[in-house]
Amino acid sequence: MSKSAFDPRLLEKYSEPKSLLHFQWGDDEKVYRYALVEIINEDEIDPTTKCKREEQGLTQQEIFKKICQEQH
Repeated sequence: MSKSAFDPRLLEKYSEPKSLLHFQWGDDEKVYRYALVEIINEDEIDPTTKCKREEQGLTQQEIFKKICQEQH
């Protein structure tokens, strides 16, 4: 069983954003990898929903698919 040594509470110690982050949830033996897919200016994203104007009303899966399509 793998347990991640990464502590997400320490993110503020990094001087630059990481391209990849790895997490484990609770007692789950799986490691979840998250990739940085976009950097957004504060004034371009809703502070509550964390959605850009054109993403309002979309699901997280729909937003992710849209981002992936734009990058390819």
